[in-house]
Amino acid sequence: MKPMIRPAAESNGPAAGGLARIQAAALDLPIVVGWAAFAGLVGWGLRLLDLDFETATAWDVFAFVALVLPVVLTFAFLEASDRRATPGKRRLGLVVVNRKQQRLTRGRSLVRSVVKFAPWQMAHTALFQLQAESTSVGYLVLSIVAQAIVLASVFTMALDSRHRALHDLIAGTRVVKATVQPNG
Repeated sequence: MKPMIRPAAESNGPAAGGLARIQAAALDLPIVVGWAAFAGLVGWGLRLLDLDFETATAWDVFAFVALVLPVVLTFAFLEASDRRATPGKRRLGLVVVNRKQQRLTRGRSLVRSVVKFAPWQMAHTALFQLQAESTSVGYLVLSIVAQAIVLASVFTMALDSRHRALHDLIAGTRVVKATVQPNG
C-alpha cells in the first residue's frame, strides 16, 4: 500500500527546493483561475445590469475585492489548516511551517499570503490607472516596484540555504517536505 503524506504535529523535513515550489505554484493556478472566473462573471453581470464602474479606481477596488482578496484568503486559510498546504503543495508533499516547524497561526499565514500577493495587487493598480491614461509617473514606478519585488523573492528563494522566498522571510515561515507516514 502506498504511504500517505501527512503533516505531523511538527515537521522537521528538509526545505523544499525552488523547483518544487514553482511546480506547486503551477498546480495551484486553478485556484487563481477560479477566482478570476468568478470576478469576471460578477463584472459581466454588473455590466449587464448597467452598473458599470466609471473610474479606474473603482475597477481596481472591484478587482481587489472580487479577485485578489479571495485568493489571499484562500491561500492563507489552506496554509493555516491542518494540512498546512495548498493543493499544489499537498500533491508534491510540501507543507508550510513556522520557525518552530509547527503549523502556522491564521495571522502568520495571512501575513505570508498578503506579502506574497501584494505585488499582484500593486501591478493591478498600476495597470488600471495606466490603461485609463493616467499621466502619473508614480503608477509606472509602482508597476516596476511590483516586478522588482517578485524578482527579489525569486532570487531570495534561489540564494537562501533553506529556499525561503521574501514572503517566508517576512512572515517567519518555511516550506518543507512533509513527513511520510504509512497508511493505517
